[in-house]
Amino acid sequence: MTFARRRLFTARRVRLLGVLLVVVYVVAQFASFRASLDRVPASWTVAGTPFAGQPIDEVVALMQAAFDEPVVLHYMDEVRALPPDAVGFRFDAEATVEAFRRKREESATAGNFLRHLVFQPPEPYDLPIVAEYSEELIRLKLSEMALLFDDPAQPPAPDLQSMTLKPGQPGYMLDIVASVAPVAEGLKSLHERDAQLVVESQPAPPATIDQLRELIQERLKAFNGNAGVFLKDLTSGDEIEIGGDVAYSGMSLMKIPIMAEVYRTLAQAPDVETHKLLTETLGSESGNFTANLLLRQIGDGDSFAGVDRLTSSMRFLGLTNSFMALPYDQQDVAPPPVATEANSQAGVWTNPDPAMQTTPSDIGLLLEMIYQCGEGGGALMVAYPGAFTPEECRQMLDIMKENVITDAEGIPTLLRGGLPDGTPLAHKHGWDNDTRADASVAFTPGGDFVLVVFVNTPGAWVDWGVANGIMVDIASAAHNYFNPGETNAQTP
Repeated sequence: MTFARRRLFTARRVRLLGVLLVVVYVVAQFASFRASLDRVPASWTVAGTPFAGQPIDEVVALMQAAFDEPVVLHYMDEVRALPPDAVGFRFDAEATVEAFRRKREESATAGNFLRHLVFQPPEPYDLPIVAEYSEELIRLKLSEMALLFDDPAQPPAPDLQSMTLKPGQPGYMLDIVASVAPVAEGLKSLHERDAQLVVESQPAPPATIDQLRELIQERLKAFNGNAGVFLKDLTSGDEIEIGGDVAYSGMSLMKIPIMAEVYRTLAQAPDVETHKLLTETLGSESGNFTANLLLRQIGDGDSFAGVDRLTSSMRFLGLTNSFMALPYDQQDVAPPPVATEANSQAGVWTNPDPAMQTTPSDIGLLLEMIYQCGEGGGALMVAYPGAFTPEECRQMLDIMKENVITDAEGIPTLLRGGLPDGTPLAHKHGWDNDTRADASVAFTPGGDFVLVVFVNTPGAWVDWGVANGIMVDIASAAHNYFNPGETNAQTP
């Protein structure tokens, strides 16, 4: 055999050997690839945990032991252990093994075999477990924790000593719905068996008009008689009515609608003489004689006609529980009976004057109308187009601001007595034997408001000190609500 032929033979043997070696390698790797299907690849995790190269059966056995451990629930600084069986947790080992093997068989693709040949694991994948639990039982356990550890925010509380609403307190509460997910994740985790529960912080609730109502009602509990209160926030429209639709004697409070009717009937601003009559009627003198002169002016020279005209105007404005049947000081004249919804209802009886009556809400709403008119809108302008101007309505309030009632020591009384010195207050007071009342518009930095208070002991003399104390306290409470943090002390 020549040298050339020997070289060719040798080369063929080498190639054949190479092919054989490749075939042996591929067959061996294929066998290794198939055997690896019973193990967890290095690039795969099981329930978030790596088990590189470990047999599936062993992994599932380890998981069974892990899932028997409790889940630690963290409610802020409080910790509680939750046994898995307490919420119906059950790990299905057989179904999990079957799911693992099925997924591994699905991964036995040509592409993954080629990756195996070059020592590359398959694409990363997290093998899920097969387990069940009861969300209802989780929520039940969370509810039990909420009962133990929740500290809800507390609303402002009435303080009768200071006539303020003590500030509310912040708090926190467990969000049960949002906390189910972290508990479920903890149940299904092999190592991260801690669940941080979702706790929502709650800011301190602000004071509300309802809490101011509670404070006023608490104050009135000590009074053995009838009390009517109407309060209106002139910014938000929120209001308080306590006996607001009860009929009371109209007394000098009816001089407010007299003033409004004078302005309505005048073709121009009041002259000097009329303005003087209004000041004497609405001021501290509270003149009945001057009020009758104004009624005569309204009635074109007849005070009785003025009374009828005023009552008709009040009804037109929707203030149907307010009327005058006679001018002031008509002791020898029997008033015609006037039935209203307020004086016809059963229940509270205040011994109302048959000659003139109103309710806390009626007189309060009229003051609101005057205030709104002064701002360029409201019911007065709608009901009587062109009859009022904002300037005229502001004049009415200015006239009422001049009314200052003080005690013997010069300390302001009634509603003004509950406000800080210098607080503008447009108000009209009134009283008879068994009723004291004050109706006002207060102008404060924290907001303007209408406040009307009636105090009544039907058929018996109403104590001035008791009535004044109630009005001072209610005005103080209202001011403190609109102006939290300010003081309202009066000085002589």
